[in-house]
Amino acid sequence: MQRSLEKQGGCFHVHFHNHRGQPGPSRTDNNSLPSVVESLGNIAPNQANGFLILSQNSFYASIKIPGEKEFLQPEAVSVVGKPMMLSFTSKEKLKNRMYDRQSFLGESSQFLFENIRVGIIGYGGGGSHIGQQLAYIGVRNVVIFDDDKVEDTNLNRLVGAWFSDVKNAVLKTAVAERVIRGILPTANIIRVNSRWQDNPDVLQSCDVVFGNVDSYAERQQAEAECRRYIIPYIDIGMDVYQIDNDPHAIAGQVILSLPGSPCMSCYGFLTEKKLAQEAAKYGKVGGRPQVVWPNGVLASTAVGLFVNLVTNWTQDNETPDYLSYNGNTGMIQQHVRVQYLSSKDCLHFPLDQVGTPVFVKL
Repeated sequence: MQRSLEKQGGCFHVHFHNHRGQPGPSRTDNNSLPSVVESLGNIAPNQANGFLILSQNSFYASIKIPGEKEFLQPEAVSVVGKPMMLSFTSKEKLKNRMYDRQSFLGESSQFLFENIRVGIIGYGGGGSHIGQQLAYIGVRNVVIFDDDKVEDTNLNRLVGAWFSDVKNAVLKTAVAERVIRGILPTANIIRVNSRWQDNPDVLQSCDVVFGNVDSYAERQQAEAECRRYIIPYIDIGMDVYQIDNDPHAIAGQVILSLPGSPCMSCYGFLTEKKLAQEAAKYGKVGGRPQVVWPNGVLASTAVGLFVNLVTNWTQDNETPDYLSYNGNTGMIQQHVRVQYLSSKDCLHFPLDQVGTPVFVKL
């Protein structure tokens, strides 16, 4: 309560019921916990407070929202870790034969895909592969952020784009919806035809976010927002470069930035030097080479990390979070920088600095 007073942050009473399956409040819990939460509400009246009951594999939560008289049950509870643990209030439906061949992902995998909400920042080359693959897997709730329209230079890599889309100045988010609904007609698609920074509350509602952006600065901003709101962020990117007269080389990366674990700065992928060099070139950088097949490889790898994060089908929690791609040899492997991590904890985004920023008058 002292911490809640000092930080003016919400607080949850948490305890454990030692069984499997959906837990629920006991008679003692129903009699005592609401008054505990009311006390917490008196300390931080502008914040949500509540209680959380854990079982061995599920959760029960009750929340008191400022201004609401009654306690509310959230639609979903997620434990952000590797793997994630998710619990939804909706009931599991009968199995769909469409997904029979991916049933090895776990008994509840399809239920998870149908209920989880996934964000895609940037629907260019890699983002369009991700949107298509998520639809085939059965991910129903997708949020797409992109303010660009289809141009002729996009047609060599934007999955689902038509030549007529250039003439009609069709938004990339419209192409995304057309592709996804063609595969999964029941999909719930939110199109954000602007930068995510203009609609941060929509991004904050996602359970996992894919980043398919062009610059280091954009990556830094997206990762920082996801870290603050405890959202796993999966970044993909590729580049084509040439040294002297050697053949052009394709390189890329897939990075899972998981709250509490090393971030892109910890890995040395984002550095002050890179950000400064990029800022110095701002407005002077021409078109960068892009082709379809490396985008597809990187996007598929990122979707694979997502599936394992959600379902834990490999039961391997030590899989690398930073993968490098050599497009000339076709090799994907753990990046060498992983070996030189000084700590498995992230010093750039402390876990006590999360949630909506709160102004405290000193």
